[in-house]
Amino acid sequence: MAESAKHETVMDVTAERLARVYAQALWAAALKQGDPTTAVEELRAVVSDVLNKFPQFDTILSSALVDQESKEKLIDRVFGKQLSPTALNFLKVLSAHDRLGILRLVVKESQHLLREHLGQVEIQVQVAAPLDNTIRDELVALLRQRGNREPILNVNVAPDIVGGIIVKIGDRVYDGSLRTRFEMARRAIIERASELIETKPNLFVHAG
Repeated sequence: MAESAKHETVMDVTAERLARVYAQALWAAALKQGDPTTAVEELRAVVSDVLNKFPQFDTILSSALVDQESKEKLIDRVFGKQLSPTALNFLKVLSAHDRLGILRLVVKESQHLLREHLGQVEIQVQVAAPLDNTIRDELVALLRQRGNREPILNVNVAPDIVGGIIVKIGDRVYDGSLRTRFEMARRAIIERASELIETKPNLFVHAG
């Protein structure tokens, strides 16, 4: 069981690295055309509006049982008049290398590159209840002041944090949730009790 989980983790890491390479190739090709935003947004729409809504079509494109020529014809028939040449050719490149299965990861990595290009930063926010517009605007303004990029909030409502807020920017996490504060207080009480037991055990002994 543990070996299987380890294998899946290695596969996930490999897929992410591969997706990053393809995303960089897409970005370079789109830059040559002078419009990187269009290709990235078109491929995002392919995932959200087509593959996610029509899983059977997604299965066909990712299937090893369908030959590459058939897949390319299918891509042309479905997307030929909808996508820019850059996005269409990129789908065909993924298909030719049997990599359509990582398209979602490629789009994710491409969106990161696009945000960097536009001077934006994606920020993950966890709150116990939905943010109203006023608080959201204040949070964006505060984050904008403290950074040099435009913050793009991805808000997730998580009632289990009780209250407060958790903000994740890249690898950095700023945890101001009540759940964490309660846990820190609980640990402090336990540590204090342990210290007293070790240094002043007589306080915990009842006189006979």
